[in-house]
Amino acid sequence: MINIDGILNSNREIRTVFYHDQAHWKSRAKVEEFKALVKQLVDGGESKTFYKFSDGEYYWLINKQEGSVRAGKRDSNISIRDLTPFREGVIQNDYMMCQLLDYHVAWFRGYFKRDFDWPVDYVYALLANKWFTKTFNGQIGLIGAMPKMKLIKRLCKNQEYLDYLEFDGFTDYIGMPQRYMCDDLDYAEELMKAQLEKATSKVFLVGIGHAQQALLYRMKKYKNAVYIVVGSGIDAFAGVQDNTRPYMADWTNYQLTDYDYSTIDIWRSNFVNKKIV
Repeated sequence: MINIDGILNSNREIRTVFYHDQAHWKSRAKVEEFKALVKQLVDGGESKTFYKFSDGEYYWLINKQEGSVRAGKRDSNISIRDLTPFREGVIQNDYMMCQLLDYHVAWFRGYFKRDFDWPVDYVYALLANKWFTKTFNGQIGLIGAMPKMKLIKRLCKNQEYLDYLEFDGFTDYIGMPQRYMCDDLDYAEELMKAQLEKATSKVFLVGIGHAQQALLYRMKKYKNAVYIVVGSGIDAFAGVQDNTRPYMADWTNYQLTDYDYSTIDIWRSNFVNKKIV
């Protein structure tokens, strides 16, 4: 486990196949270095992107159609894909993050022929312990599936939820297609552009599936901000997080009694769900 206060982990992979060079990345000094970098970029009005790499991203890039990459599952409804905009787009990001699992690191190095800049584990953990919401209160926005953006916006009307996240609410909700976004990147970019040009946030937490690999670096064209991919972290804010996800064992899912959750695309149908309704 990495040395970040306020988190618990029940994910078996993190415990059993954690990256062999973990001593370097587990140090509290490296975590503080990452936090200082993000804060410096945001405070300085920089425009940078933090790309997330794990198994799903690897499968997408090599067109191995398993899990979320399988046609008809979530990100795409076609099996024969032009992966050029994804393969060319991903290498244009400013910082490359990889999950600290032995085989993820091997895949990253094998595909990109370089080392990663930061572990995405830091992002997962700093979201889980509310560092992002506390640190960037009044400056932080979200980019994710439209139904989840609407749900999170509703949740932010409840003071108990805001108290849990220790902030006053998100400043922007950039809503994107929930399914098959990768099949029409032009439409997705236009939708993204129209919303980002009106946005005021200085830092955005992003969860748009495999479309991030083509669209993440383009976000800087429409709004100067720091963009950090948090993946399923958007599910946490929406109150539908699987508590077996890395570093999310202690996360509480806040849910509404008068909301139709059938509109929300949840990746794991049998998720372990610690919640307050």
